[in-house]
Amino acid sequence: MTDELRVRVYNVLFGDAILISVPERDGNGGTQIKHILVDVGNAGAGKGSKNVVFAPVIKDIIRVLNGHPLDLYVMTHEHLDHVQGLLAASKGDPPLKFDVDYAWLTGSAAPGYSRGFAAAGRRADAFQREFEEIGRYVEALPAAELHPWVRALFDINDSRKTKDCVDYIKQWAPEDKTAYVYRGYGLAGKHPFTEAKLDIWAPEQNTAVYPCKLRPLALGVKPAEGKKKSAKLAKVEPPPGVGAEAFYNLVEMRRRGLFDNLLAIDAAENNTSIVFSLQWRGWTLLFAGDAETESWDMMAQQGVLAPVDFLKVSHHGSSNGLPRAEQLDIIMPRQAPARPRRAVVSTFQGTHRGVPARKLLDEQLGCRCEELCYVEAPAVADGRYKDFKFEG
Repeated sequence: MTDELRVRVYNVLFGDAILISVPERDGNGGTQIKHILVDVGNAGAGKGSKNVVFAPVIKDIIRVLNGHPLDLYVMTHEHLDHVQGLLAASKGDPPLKFDVDYAWLTGSAAPGYSRGFAAAGRRADAFQREFEEIGRYVEALPAAELHPWVRALFDINDSRKTKDCVDYIKQWAPEDKTAYVYRGYGLAGKHPFTEAKLDIWAPEQNTAVYPCKLRPLALGVKPAEGKKKSAKLAKVEPPPGVGAEAFYNLVEMRRRGLFDNLLAIDAAENNTSIVFSLQWRGWTLLFAGDAETESWDMMAQQGVLAPVDFLKVSHHGSSNGLPRAEQLDIIMPRQAPARPRRAVVSTFQGTHRGVPARKLLDEQLGCRCEELCYVEAPAVADGRYKDFKFEG
């Protein structure tokens, strides 16, 4: 495969795992294959979360590396469906792991980040307090009343579950070859590529620039009493002079805001995603992590959008991960391209409500590219992959 670049997209259920194999000419007229791995993880709950898929994926990566270290690992953001696979595989029987030369992690994962960006830190603290309150409600609610979509969204955003995974990734590459990157970050010396060109489109260094608001909540949770006790839903009654119907309608409305606030917390983390382009011998490939609408708007505002030949569709095919039509007109214009364009969606039906948004994706991307591929069973078996090849 010395004359073609290959993008291998693994079916890890609801998550991302992408291995990019890039031919690089050396100074002696020969060619070396260098490899970039983008994320490995899947959802923490529900049908899209089986960890058994990680072993065949990591075994295949080890086989491709053939005893050599991975050249570059990219952790797009700190969500379970993007980070848990490597640690899970390293704890398997037998343990599966490999060395890595360089690592990129999203800028907001940097040690001391919140001290340098106070507004972003304050917002992160507010989101964490809100998440903990929602957690007490989730704990108190009978399991039968907790919708699987809420459970999956809650687990993906649970920093208690992601912390060990992210800590493992932070220690994977040498400290001087681990970079916390963002748009405008100086990449010189932070990767081993000389022929291929890498550009970071997002996120902004100060993640507080992405608009995101929480709704007021009143979940009515009674605190746990004693170490072995669980939180319980408090019995709420209207105060004197307040009509029961209006009161209970308000309580229900406030509790319904739980899903909206989980989505807001989810969006804030998604918009810290590393979005990067890879240019190689006339091809441009874009890997968008889980960037949502606010991130795409910022990329457009910063003037970084450009035509691409390949798009890793953001956020598993969610409607809020697709760029607006006018942004797509830049990234993948409707006019017929000089050579085939392709887009891929790594997803799992039923993990989240309305994901993937097939009708929207088919309408917006189907007319812009020759191939729109959904990496999911039965087309791609669990733990297997779909390859996309680009001739040099």
